[in-house]
Amino acid sequence: MTRRRALIALMAVELAIVAWAAIRYTTDGAAATATAVILAPVAVWAVAAAGDRLGGRRFGLLAAAAYVALPALGTRYMLVSYRGTFTHDVIPNLLGLRATPWFVLGVGITLAVAYAPHVILAAAGVAAALAALIAWGTDPLAGIRAGLHETAWSITLLEWFVVAGLLGAARRSIWLAIALFGWLVAAILHGAHGGYDNASFWRSLSVATPAAALLLSSLVLLVPPLRRPRPTPSSQHAG
Repeated sequence: MTRRRALIALMAVELAIVAWAAIRYTTDGAAATATAVILAPVAVWAVAAAGDRLGGRRFGLLAAAAYVALPALGTRYMLVSYRGTFTHDVIPNLLGLRATPWFVLGVGITLAVAYAPHVILAAAGVAAALAALIAWGTDPLAGIRAGLHETAWSITLLEWFVVAGLLGAARRSIWLAIALFGWLVAAILHGAHGGYDNASFWRSLSVATPAAALLLSSLVLLVPPLRRPRPTPSSQHAG
């Protein structure tokens, strides 16, 4: 299967998931549902494009697959007692069926990561993180940790994924890693400000779902290549 066909298949799967969720769960109305359906394949394509820029075409496809799978992975990360809450209250937000403007913003940021100049993206990420720190601070994170202890499998595993993903991304592009870091920090601090009750924290992270998919995929970038790329004829001649 070619990369193009694989990407089209992922878009179709994402579209089917959004359509299924729109039927199963309540949404913010017809306009929100239509927007989510229209942007479903766009979001997958945008994540793939951002991944292409960070780690190459194969990595971009992996990132797109991670984006499609992320709601299911998030559900499995929750304890059984909390999965019903996560599924009914969070999944529609992650798919853009609720709080749709935040979802649209996340897709827009992903497109910027795919095409905007690296230095500008890094500066924007730092600015977003600093603004979030000034506006909300880090004190609410204690409440989030307490909530995670009661509802999720492991806080340490989640933190490791974030740190390791950032390190993997930084191996390819320090500028894009900074941009992803700032994007995620701003989303997390905003979500923490809203508290953990009623899945408010997780619902607010819909703006950063693409960033989470890119960082999760970046774990593979920590693995060194098994062999060096073959030198091109021109490089052999130059040597």
